[in-house]
Amino acid sequence: MPSMELVRFTDVAVEVGLDVPRSAFRWDVGPDPMAMMAGGLCWIDYDRDGWLDLFVTDTWSDGEWGEWRAQGSIPTSRLFRNDAGRFTDVTDETGAGVENRSNGCVAADLDRDGWTDLYVTTERDNVLLWNDHGDGFLDDADLEVPSGASTYGWHAGAAVGDVDGNGWPDLFVSGYADLNHPNTETTKPGFPNPFVAERDVLLLNGGPNGGARVEFRDVASAVGIEPDGAAYGLGAVLDDLDLDGDLDLYVANDTMPNQLYEHVSDESAPGFRFVERGIEAGVGDEGAGMGVSAGDVDGDGLPDLVTTNQLTEHHVLARNTTVDTLTFADAAAAAGVPDIGVGQTGWGVSWGDVDLDGDLDLVVANGAVPVTDVDADREPLVLLENRLDDDGATLVDVSAPVGLAELGPHVGRGLAMADFDNDGDLDVAVATIGGPPALLRNSGAGGNWLEIAFPTPVPGTSVTARLADGTVVRRQLVAGSSYLSSEDPRVHLGLGANDVVAELLIVFPDGAERRLTDVSGGQVLEIDPEDAG
Repeated sequence: MPSMELVRFTDVAVEVGLDVPRSAFRWDVGPDPMAMMAGGLCWIDYDRDGWLDLFVTDTWSDGEWGEWRAQGSIPTSRLFRNDAGRFTDVTDETGAGVENRSNGCVAADLDRDGWTDLYVTTERDNVLLWNDHGDGFLDDADLEVPSGASTYGWHAGAAVGDVDGNGWPDLFVSGYADLNHPNTETTKPGFPNPFVAERDVLLLNGGPNGGARVEFRDVASAVGIEPDGAAYGLGAVLDDLDLDGDLDLYVANDTMPNQLYEHVSDESAPGFRFVERGIEAGVGDEGAGMGVSAGDVDGDGLPDLVTTNQLTEHHVLARNTTVDTLTFADAAAAAGVPDIGVGQTGWGVSWGDVDLDGDLDLVVANGAVPVTDVDADREPLVLLENRLDDDGATLVDVSAPVGLAELGPHVGRGLAMADFDNDGDLDVAVATIGGPPALLRNSGAGGNWLEIAFPTPVPGTSVTARLADGTVVRRQLVAGSSYLSSEDPRVHLGLGANDVVAELLIVFPDGAERRLTDVSGGQVLEIDPEDAG
């Protein structure tokens, strides 16, 4: 019996305290593309109590700003503290309320003080919130010496990782569209083409300098980002796609070719460059290009890619076939889903072992755009089970059997998976338009599991587990992916019928390793990088 037959999802958001609806289009729907597309959320253990808290971005629509102003309650982003599986709104007491039109977010320890910070993308000035040792957040812009991370413009996805190898986490931010400047050089129809594209930003972290916690500087153009001009960037992920020890970058672009940047060493400052290979590598799709996720779907050790598109465009499901140079092959037909995503508009997307059988399944949030009717524009969530065998990965739509059909459709946007209730299986949070977030509690997964937690998660850390039956499972810790969102900062392993990991190898971005043997499943294993040899 396929293991997914035991799984059930139940939306417990309101039950556990996530009952604050998204603010855009509270009274009416209007022509506001940013409000239609925004909606990210981030899992973050801001107080380091072992329970993942949830940060949710928010925005108002242009036509309703006056109504909000009259009520004296301009919408802000929200932070919900997780108290053993129930959530309390702690926005005001922690200073986490960003009073602007927010898009997405990423959670990472940007100043290496042991506390996870938040970076929030907006349609104007991006916001960096420093975690003040779990007591609350400090806006970087209010500090005597700001970091330089607050770039201006409509930015969307954000991803964190140490791309220059100096030990400090860097920040990539995708730029979308500049609605103040018409694009007079295109005849391509459809939004966002009538407007000039906003450039992507790559902020290198130089560590503390001149009184600043850390100092960022933008090197995007200098290292090869968008060599042919700005594109309409949305989702982004930093991952070591060719397993050569450094982080590569994949960016989903709306109506323009997606971009895949291979990290290449360079003797000139800052010691590396990104070589754009999207089209030649087989992932330069020109569809809607919204959400992205990386994960080893076929069990060969190489991270594969998925990108969500809309309506007649199928999602991009790309198998990593890299030998020397990054290359990918269209895997949709071989996986049994040649029309994956057709007829729906996909946004947030994530690979995760939902049924704990050792392979990665796929969850996708959908919702129509443009938004003209909040009820009519709802679309169903989709779960594709991975039935991996010696012939490769096969994806089977099990949305109805696991209860997603009963939950009904949503105008979905950001999606992020995490074990919010610490019971060993992956749950799913979805940002929606026209309602509160959905929180899908996973129950019934029959396999064993292991979670690897770090005092301060370091993006780029890889975990390879050899199970008792000889199966090898490889995962990599990323910060920022899906659509405008950030997922569980722990590495989650489904073990199937195995109750022991025979060998566990953890490799940190600086090359330090930690090797353990005979690790029991069913636990959260705490690993301190300082103990690595």
